[in-house]
Amino acid sequence: MYITSVNPVRKAYTPDYRRNSLYKGIWSRHWPVFRALYGSRFARRFGGLKEEKISEVKKLLDCGDFKNGYRKHTCDNCGTVFIVPFTCKSRLCLSCYRKRLYGWSIQLSQIMITTLNHSHVTFTLPGSVTKILFNNGFDAESLIKPAAEAYWNEAKKGAKLTGREWSCGTMATVHKCGNSLNYNPHVHLIGTRELVNAETGEIITPFMSYKNMGYAWMNAACALLKKQGMLTDDELSRVKRKYQNGFHVYFQPITGGNNDILFRTAEYLADGYFHNSRIREVNHEKRTVTFRYKKWVERNTREKMYGVMTLDIHEFMARMLFYFPEKHTKMLRYYGIYAHKAGEKMKSISRKTWAAAIEHSFAQNPEICPTCGSAMSVGLIFSDRAEAEMKRLWATHLLYNRYFRPKENGP
Repeated sequence: MYITSVNPVRKAYTPDYRRNSLYKGIWSRHWPVFRALYGSRFARRFGGLKEEKISEVKKLLDCGDFKNGYRKHTCDNCGTVFIVPFTCKSRLCLSCYRKRLYGWSIQLSQIMITTLNHSHVTFTLPGSVTKILFNNGFDAESLIKPAAEAYWNEAKKGAKLTGREWSCGTMATVHKCGNSLNYNPHVHLIGTRELVNAETGEIITPFMSYKNMGYAWMNAACALLKKQGMLTDDELSRVKRKYQNGFHVYFQPITGGNNDILFRTAEYLADGYFHNSRIREVNHEKRTVTFRYKKWVERNTREKMYGVMTLDIHEFMARMLFYFPEKHTKMLRYYGIYAHKAGEKMKSISRKTWAAAIEHSFAQNPEICPTCGSAMSVGLIFSDRAEAEMKRLWATHLLYNRYFRPKENGP
């Protein structure tokens, strides 16, 4: 199953073989200057510009360039062609990141048990604590496991159970920043509201106290920060005295049918920390980027309130490099009943992920010819012959609505 919005209004699908965007334009125009001044302006705050991050930027700049190879779709009936350039698969590339999310959402129905009730839980840290963590180079991913354990332990306490045979199903990830690209590490967790006995299959719905969860999360987070040397004993004592009601933990039940549960889960967990559609304006002369961000969600109506922020372009680039996930980091973790063979299920994603994403978003199968409706055959063109193949294509075809059509047939 592919997770898609219930919005009935869908735009027409028009493939773009160049893959340009406002976001990519920022990097292509300002990367040389940014790289030269990074050491003097940003290294002290965000750390050195590692070779790994430089490599990710280079991959982003080359993403979608047909010279690096592409997949060629050809209609054997009328000769219509469109090409899909190979992607860079960089985590800094917003287009490729969204593609991975599509693949994950397709597999979500194989992992979640939608007959169980679920909650979306957000585990936050106080601003006074996050400032210390930023200065100390804190590893935000280490928050995921303590949050999942706090949820599991509170569920067992609510049911007055102690055995490890009782488990819930949880999926969790960490977001290092807030919506305005401020440093604000917090854990998003989707967890079953029921406990399942792995031996007997029995299901129990425990009473979970939101207040107790705040205490449990504060104790778990403080224990982690003490173990890692992020906070001294005096700092921990001050934090606990200041936050006597625990750290803020937000609960939101996930309601609806099977598809609603899957869609909401994908929305909460798989949303990247930034998206190209949020950019409102890029002023290359003034070197500023203006983007929209979510300020808050009204608790009762769930209405989202938005704000607009303008950043210096180099500041924006530095923050994007700082927040994007490191190479080989598993951002989404599975626990309890959802941990069983989760890795094997995720490996089943095929290239059909792309076609399924387009079809569900635009109600149009991209592998069906838009001219005559025939199935298009697919071939791979690698970089060593990409330019020569494109020259031959331009000699025989015209580009119309981003599809290449034979010249003798006209647009």
